[in-house]
Amino acid sequence: MADALILGGGLAGGAAALLLARAGKSVCLVERETGPHHKICGEFLSIEAHSHLADLGIDAAALGAVPIDRVRLISGPVRIDAALPFTALGLSRHILDEVLLERAEAAGVTLERGVRVLEMVGTRVRTSLGERSAGTVLLATGKLPVREGGQERKEKDSDRYVGFKMHYRLSRPAQEQLAGVVQLTLFEGGYAGLQMIEGGCANLCLIVRRSRLSQIGRNWSDMQAMLASLPRGGEWLCEAEPLFAKPVTIGNLSYGMAPACRPDDPVFRLGDQAGMTASLTGDGMALALRSAFIAAECLLEGKDAAHYRQRHRAQTGRQLTRAMALQRVLEQPVLRTMGVGLLKMRPGLLTRFAQGTRLGAYPRLPERVMVAP
Repeated sequence: MADALILGGGLAGGAAALLLARAGKSVCLVERETGPHHKICGEFLSIEAHSHLADLGIDAAALGAVPIDRVRLISGPVRIDAALPFTALGLSRHILDEVLLERAEAAGVTLERGVRVLEMVGTRVRTSLGERSAGTVLLATGKLPVREGGQERKEKDSDRYVGFKMHYRLSRPAQEQLAGVVQLTLFEGGYAGLQMIEGGCANLCLIVRRSRLSQIGRNWSDMQAMLASLPRGGEWLCEAEPLFAKPVTIGNLSYGMAPACRPDDPVFRLGDQAGMTASLTGDGMALALRSAFIAAECLLEGKDAAHYRQRHRAQTGRQLTRAMALQRVLEQPVLRTMGVGLLKMRPGLLTRFAQGTRLGAYPRLPERVMVAP
């Protein structure tokens, strides 16, 4: 039986597996997909995210990541440009997740692909290939829910979000307009993020309230038509070439800290299973990686899941609180109009908002077994 069983091979699962294996732990990781695949994600690596990747020995720039140093906010006819307080990177999960899994396997992790998690009862896990167990179970299935003890965990938001993602090949003028920029477009009931990633492609990722989606039309062509009709945020779509046969989609997204666990819950919940930050802050990938570092640190210190949850909340709670407060403000038409008007007069505030919703620095100690050999 392995020291650790990790469910999910995304950023959180792959990073945790790599850290634990490098520290000498036996690790088994199960991943439902059989190979590289696309996931709902803005694919924006904040300064905290690529700092964590560097600690793992991964050079995102060498993988083709595109530098991003400006933010553009569009709401109706208003467009506001401001500098980011750091240089971010645009890199697809299709590439990044696979690199993490390759490094984990090279470090000794047993990787099982094409295995679906059907149900968890404590640290006993029923999968499509039979039951699995380990000394410690780390749940890192991202936004995908998992049945636990005969039922899925209840969410607190009745009007949850639906997420869409599509990669495009843009026209040359559109590429030039987007160079070095992450563009955030606000619309009724949601928002869309657009940026360049590796290979000259652009990633469009958006979320929309389920109630608003039913008004728009419920299918991707209707959503694209709505985006294209926006005064300043969708003109690029007219000449863009979609690179997927259909968008990647996911439903029932609920943001904020995950529902509270029982005090004796033995499972380490990583990434979005611990808490999902507002996408507009661009810190989701950083939070996933941070949860892996905290979990690995706790396990190497002999701490249990309750201690991990306490440490995770202490390090990520402020970011999640601020990010969700900002998202709630932008969802209110009157507050959104007032906020955009203020930002139009003082664009520098957009830079300050970007800085204020960052995840804090990771308090690493030199002796921790966290850095690539």
